[in-house]
Amino acid sequence: MSRLNLLEALTDNIVIDPAKCIFCGECVEVCVLDNLRMKLAPCRAACPLGVNCQGYVQLVNRGEDAKALAELMKVLPFPGTLSRVCTAPCENACHRKERTGEAVSIRGIKRYLADLDDFIERPLPEMAEASGQSVAIIGSGPAGMMATYDLRRKGHAVTVIEAEREAGGMLRWAIPAFNLPAKVVAAEIESLQQMGASFQLGTRVGKDLTLEEIKDRHDAVIVAVGCGGHLKLNLEGEDLGGVYHGLPFLRDVRAGKPPQMGGKVVVIGGGNAAVDAARTALRLGADSVTLVSLENEDELPAFAETVDIAREEGVVLEHSWGTLEIAGKNGKAVAVRLQRCLCVFDGEGKFNPSFDACQIMDLPADQVIVAIGQRRDASCLEGMGIEPAEADPVTKATSDEKVFLAGDFIGGPSSIIEAMASGRAAAESVDLFLKGEHLKYGRSYPGPIELEFEIDESRGSGLSRIKPKHKICKGKGDFKETAAAMTTKQARDEASRCYSCGSPFGKYRTCWFCLPCEVECPEQALYVEIPYLLR
Repeated sequence: MSRLNLLEALTDNIVIDPAKCIFCGECVEVCVLDNLRMKLAPCRAACPLGVNCQGYVQLVNRGEDAKALAELMKVLPFPGTLSRVCTAPCENACHRKERTGEAVSIRGIKRYLADLDDFIERPLPEMAEASGQSVAIIGSGPAGMMATYDLRRKGHAVTVIEAEREAGGMLRWAIPAFNLPAKVVAAEIESLQQMGASFQLGTRVGKDLTLEEIKDRHDAVIVAVGCGGHLKLNLEGEDLGGVYHGLPFLRDVRAGKPPQMGGKVVVIGGGNAAVDAARTALRLGADSVTLVSLENEDELPAFAETVDIAREEGVVLEHSWGTLEIAGKNGKAVAVRLQRCLCVFDGEGKFNPSFDACQIMDLPADQVIVAIGQRRDASCLEGMGIEPAEADPVTKATSDEKVFLAGDFIGGPSSIIEAMASGRAAAESVDLFLKGEHLKYGRSYPGPIELEFEIDESRGSGLSRIKPKHKICKGKGDFKETAAAMTTKQARDEASRCYSCGSPFGKYRTCWFCLPCEVECPEQALYVEIPYLLR
């Protein structure tokens, strides 16, 4: 009879009940002897904020919705917003998508939970005692919102300085109401006010107030003003009457001052802002809307689901065309001249379009909307000697020890969840700075996790991805939200598709039966097998 040595006998002494575990990682964090590791689910690994997607999806699968919302909000305090406009990198990484072509609708389940928030009381997070130190955050968009939340939790006084008359940044002013209703953003801003954050609205830094003045009044500053400027084609005819640019156009609509739309509208661009502009033009009374993109259909950067809805609403898509000029008559746009785009990126993957000058097309246009991207306005830093591109990629620190940057203001346009993650990183640095601690120590360590492991595919159901019905635009003036939340049954069915990929496990066979992992497990899902006489 062969005998196992002690280390081999301890290999499987950590027992996890997958029907109870919510994969939070508490056990891994408290393991005294560094024995436990977390097999991190691909969805969670892909999330810039590290949201425990697997945990809240499995809780919905078990019918524990209130607990699922609480698990979601441990990391993500703005579920109403992100359940509507997140780029869902979790779904791109979902193992179910790799195996069957259809990811679990993680964002859809998040939306289900966010809408339940009307019925489940949302408590304020636990906050530390007042530190006696204050932080100014310039900009109230996604990066600024997240930084505000985290710094208030740490006990610091926070003043948010916003140029617009209402807070929310791009969330409030650049995303159409049919994608993100103003009341959703307002509710999540209100939660920050309930936490004690103050908002100084209608104040433009660099005009009404200088950064130097703000520094004098506060112990630290985070600049999170985003990329509110718009890119131009810089082509002939761009200054004609009837030609608009994406962000100012969308902002005017949200502000209740929409331009007159009618006849044929051509939208130039292939991103989400271009699709939003096209769908908005329909709601403003355009007879027809054509969206023209450099990219082919497979390369289009806009959300595929949103593009499909735009088609259903009547937007016509013309792919692989570049703009030569906007033709005019009597000072107004009448057509857009296009040439065939053969390739958007060169052999090195860089943006470097090539064209076929022999293939030309003229599109009649009564109005043209140019929505080709955003740019940074760094005027708030004027005279400070601070360059956004030089901010530390980990700590977000600048050459001025009191000034930190966050969000799209650093590296240019990104996604909302990436901006929030950047705001969180900046807030962590500010907290360390105010405490006099090192800004970088331990920041690059990913944690006690494993990313390469075999996934058990037996747990997911065989159902197809749930696709809730969405509302189609009924014509001029219909700005009601189009995306619908899942029903309870749909959410349960969709959650059942999850393979539940990750799990904690004992890796190093160094367990000494000290038991904090078992004691601290919030779900009593972990059990340490110990020889009888020891326990």
